[in-house]
Parts: sequence; C-alpha cells; structure tokens
Amino acid sequence: MTRLWRMILAEPYRVFFPLGLLAGMGGALLWPLYYGHWLGYNPLEAHPRMMIEGFLAAFVMGFLGTAFPRLAGNRPWFAGEFLLLLGLWAGVVACAASGRVAAADGGFAVLLGVLLCGLVLRWACGNRDTPPPGFVLALSGLLGAAVAAACLGWQHGQGLGVSGLGWAKLGLFQGFVLLPLLGIGPYVLPRFYGQPSSHAFEDAPQPPAGWWPRVGSAGFWGLHLVASFALEIYGYPLIGQLLRAGVIGVWFAMETPVFRRAKISSTPGNVVRLALLSLLTGYGAAAFWPAARVGSLHLVFVSGLGLIALAVGARVVLGHAGKRASLVGRMRWLRWAAGLLMLAATTRMSADFLPGVRVSHHIYAAWTWSAGGLLWFGALARWLWWQEDEPRSNCPRRR
Repeated sequence: MTRLWRMILAEPYRVFFPLGLLAGMGGALLWPLYYGHWLGYNPLEAHPRMMIEGFLAAFVMGFLGTAFPRLAGNRPWFAGEFLLLLGLWAGVVACAASGRVAAADGGFAVLLGVLLCGLVLRWACGNRDTPPPGFVLALSGLLGAAVAAACLGWQHGQGLGVSGLGWAKLGLFQGFVLLPLLGIGPYVLPRFYGQPSSHAFEDAPQPPAGWWPRVGSAGFWGLHLVASFALEIYGYPLIGQLLRAGVIGVWFAMETPVFRRAKISSTPGNVVRLALLSLLTGYGAAAFWPAARVGSLHLVFVSGLGLIALAVGARVVLGHAGKRASLVGRMRWLRWAAGLLMLAATTRMSADFLPGVRVSHHIYAAWTWSAGGLLWFGALARWLWWQEDEPRSNCPRRR
C-alpha cells in the first residue's frame, strides 16, 4: 500500500472536502442553468439534495472519517470501506444532479447506514478510547437522517402523509447537520479560541468520570431540538423555529467560548461566530416572516451551516498540514470567502422579499456562492495533500 493511499484512508477529508465543494458549486449553479434553459427540469428538489447530501455530507464524512477512528482508538477506514462510501456518495450526487431525487434519497440512506455501521463498530469493537460525549448526538443525527432519507426515497415519500413528510424533510435537511453540530461543536470549537474543551477527557477504554453527565446534557438539548421539529410540523412553526434557535444559542453559549472573550484571536473563530449569528438570525426571520421562510432559511444553510463547514474545514486542512501557526491572526482569504457566502445568503434571502428581481437574485446568489467556494479551495488546495513531517499523536485531547 502506497504512502498516499494510506494517507487517504487515515485522512479521507483530503478527498471528500474538495469533492464536496464541487458538489456544492454544482448544486448552486443548477439555478443559472435552469433559468438559461440549459436544464431540463426544475431544480427545486434537486438543489437542496446537492447541498445537503452532496456538499455538507462530504464535509461530515471527511471530518468523521478522519477524527472518529482516532478518538475511538481504532484503525482508519478500510480500502473497501472508503471506496464504497465514495462510490455511494458519487452516485447520490449524480442522481440529484440529474433530477432523480428519490434515487438520491435512497442511495443516501444506504450511504449513511454504511457510515454509521463503521463508526459504531469502531467504538464497540476493540476500542482503546471513548469518544467525546457529544458524538452520541452526531451518531443520532446520522441515524435519523438515514431513516428520513429512506422514507423519502421509498416511492417518492408517498404514503407518509403531511406530518410524516414534514418529519422526513426536517430530519434529512436539518437534523442531519444540526445534531452533529451540537454534538461535535463543544469538542472542536474551543480550540478556535485557545480554550480547553469540557468535552475532552483523558484516554480511557470505558467512559471516564463525568462522561455520562455530559451525554445526558447533550441528550437533553438534542431532544429539545427534536421537539422544535414537532412543534413546526404540528402547527406551531413560529414557536418551533424560535425554540430551535434558542436551543442552539443556549447550548453553544454554555458549552463553548463562541460568545465569550477568546484567549487567541483567529479568523476561523470569528467566522464561526458570524456563522452562528447568521444561523440564529435565519431561524428568527423564518419564524416571523413565514411567507419568505425558504429565503430566510438560506441564512441558516448558506452563511450558517455552510460557513461553519468551511471554517472547520480550513482548520482541519491547515492543522493536518502542520500549519497551525497560520490559523492565529488574520486570514484575509477566509474573510473574503466568508463575505461572499454572506452576500450570497442575503441576496438569495432578498429574492423572496422582492419578487420582481427573484430570478436575477437567484442567479447572482449562485455565482457568488461559487466564487466563495473557489476562493476557499484556491487558498487551501496546495495544503490538501501536504503532511507535516513529525508524526502526530492520536488526536491529543488538550491540543
């Protein structure tokens, strides 16, 4: 096995991050293609699949595939496992891009099932360490999204009923990313601000003291997030979306230093702050302006979740390349990328409030998002295949 192949299996983000970005750009550019009569179908359903099952899923898989085996004290991905996941993901993206959304959802359910089995087995079989407690939420988000995608893929979701369809769509489009964000954020984000994580414990094959209370706390707030879905589905969308914003805001205020003074100043840390504020604003706007709900939720997905993915991705790439010093202080290219994503989100949001320029704003937002993605890739491309000279330990807890 070559050194490059071993590096890919141990750190699959090197493949999934750039491919996910390409899928995101393709998903955004479906709208200019449609309005230019280059696309033979309306991408209303295909676009969110490209962004969730393509872009964000690739970043989730790349991160978990790199971090989780180390955190469980287990071996990295097998070659067959990596190729299966990559092939399934490529098939999902191809189906979504061609408008076959039911096939994309079905394939995504299988993909998440394979990914989840690999994570759980690494934890349960021969583990030498216990992952951070919040990762229970991450696994729950994958399981819920797998069930939701399977329901939507089965005969195009027919037979689910109105409430069943609402559960499936919220579980896939929001629960898939929000639950892992709540679970992984308290472990990862404190490093952006030079702070220790309360979710980082000493290496132990069995849950150490204090681990279960953290699991209980994560589960408590995770259940409130699910309750917000129920409120939205069963006729109380304003309360549901405000509760969702409240859960996210309170959880990150309690468990991370995102809203507190940092020990170090870093552009990725400031970008995460901006992204979380955008996410909370998006849910608030969707609650108070239901007629423009879809546009408002682009603040959640584009300048919220998408921007967090790019900020965390930048830290992963530079950290594994041995360029941690560059993460402190100003990163002008990341500021510009963040600005472009914010502009894309607000442009898309404004389209729902200004029907007269709806089409042009869809097009501008798509190209602006793609420009931000290209800037991110251009700044990090040379470090994607760079590996620091000295060997790393297995994801040290307090680095």
